[in-house]
Amino acid sequence: MDSSDRPLTPAERSWLIELFERTVDGAHNVAYRLVWNHADALDVVQSAFVSAARHRHQLRDPQRARSWLLALPHREALMVLRSRRDVPTDPVDLPEPVLVEVDPAESAIRSELARLLDCAIRDLPDLLRAAFVLRDVEELPMNEVAHVLEIGESAAKMRVARARESLRITLAGRI
Repeated sequence: MDSSDRPLTPAERSWLIELFERTVDGAHNVAYRLVWNHADALDVVQSAFVSAARHRHQLRDPQRARSWLLALPHREALMVLRSRRDVPTDPVDLPEPVLVEVDPAESAIRSELARLLDCAIRDLPDLLRAAFVLRDVEELPMNEVAHVLEIGESAAKMRVARARESLRITLAGRI
């Protein structure tokens, strides 16, 4: 029986539950921003968490547990994207989320800004979008973004900078 097959100890179980609870929103965000489908994103997160539990022994630095765990849904989402290369999917067909707001004018402005930003993020190339979401949405340090994407830190910085510039140009005339 290797270490991935042995049952979790109570301490491991407690640690994993706490890590999952701290990371589930970020993992879903990373997955959703890559696959653009909530059901697929949930599947990606579930698969990533199962993989994390099985491969918990591979985490070498507990200080980097969050970035280690966020790398898993990133990889799982890429596998989903590869599997659907032949299936055309248009993110525009996804339903808009319904928000309940007190001020209708403010709600309309927020909704329009969110829609514009969402569309601009969707239009980013996958590599830039992943770097942007990890750094600016999930607020990971740049070295952890590089770790998740399995690239050098300077390449991660370049991708984030290019994503920001692309968003700035795209949104400049719209906001």
